[in-house]
Amino acid sequence: MSGPITAIFVADPIVTMLSASAIRAAQAIAEGYANAEILRDEQRAYRDSLRDELKNAASRGYEALQQEVKATEAEFDAIADLARRYVALDKITATRPAKPDGNNELQLAVYARSMQALTRELRSILLTESALRMDDLGQEVTLDKAIVQAAEHDSKTIVQRLLARIAHLGELPREIASVAKEIADAPFMDTERAQLLITELRMRIQKRVESVQSQAVQEASALILRQSLKDLGYQVEEVASTLFVEGGVVHFRRQGWDNYMVRMRVDPKAGTTNFNVIRAVEEADNERSVLDHLAEDRWCAEFPALLQALDVRGIHLNVTRRLEAGELPVQLVQKNKLPKFAEEENTGRNKNLISREIK
Repeated sequence: MSGPITAIFVADPIVTMLSASAIRAAQAIAEGYANAEILRDEQRAYRDSLRDELKNAASRGYEALQQEVKATEAEFDAIADLARRYVALDKITATRPAKPDGNNELQLAVYARSMQALTRELRSILLTESALRMDDLGQEVTLDKAIVQAAEHDSKTIVQRLLARIAHLGELPREIASVAKEIADAPFMDTERAQLLITELRMRIQKRVESVQSQAVQEASALILRQSLKDLGYQVEEVASTLFVEGGVVHFRRQGWDNYMVRMRVDPKAGTTNFNVIRAVEEADNERSVLDHLAEDRWCAEFPALLQALDVRGIHLNVTRRLEAGELPVQLVQKNKLPKFAEEENTGRNKNLISREIK
């Protein structure tokens, strides 16, 4: 079967966010190494803060950098150990970028900065998941215990502990701050009233954490989709971070596919993702081609590889509909309404050069 495909999109929150963190860390390493090479070769000052930071870090010397790296790696290991209660250890360690070989101080500085950024992300993921599950990482009492203990302990102290669980998420939303203020403003509060307010606070914290995590997972999913397609050798148009929030389409193709590409359409309300082969045509061209069937078969053969690549990174596509090639005609789309990929741009550039040479 090789016609249009419909699948339900399901993301494992922790694995998806970890995978996105790994991608960002790898991108930061690659960009940082490139910057370091330019810095080493050209020996000039940069306005960019990262490059300035790399210069300053490298100037402290190799031994200082090694100590910084050791401290960062130890912090990463500690976070990874805590995260084991939520996800397999191999999923965590897979996010860790490779340490550079040799004694290149600039590369070591890049690695240290990337590891620090990755560790901050992992800590935030872990704290958010802890707050969402209402469990205890060993620092604070759980929310369930807090409600019970409200009868025995000062309610304001309990609330402070609860709010500390979402401190990493930034400023408190008004709906949470208002309940906390109501508790703080009450000079005396009976046990029943305290329990009711703390229960309400718990519900609002839960909604806040769910919302934050949901947005983070959706943004991570967009990043993973684009990187997975690129890893498989496809040319991909820019993928908006809001793709799985607001919906939309993404086009991708391989070099050599001529006018064919795959269109992926996301419907967040229905929770579905649709894939279908399309052919770019000129405005007046609406003729069918015998190559349409072959293009669908080709995409069918490659689709399982995409499923596997996404699954490894925490995104599962449960296929609910898959049509035979030819059951529906390949959609014809005007070329000027589709993204331009490198091969097409190069072809156009080469034609212009040939034209000039002939003249």
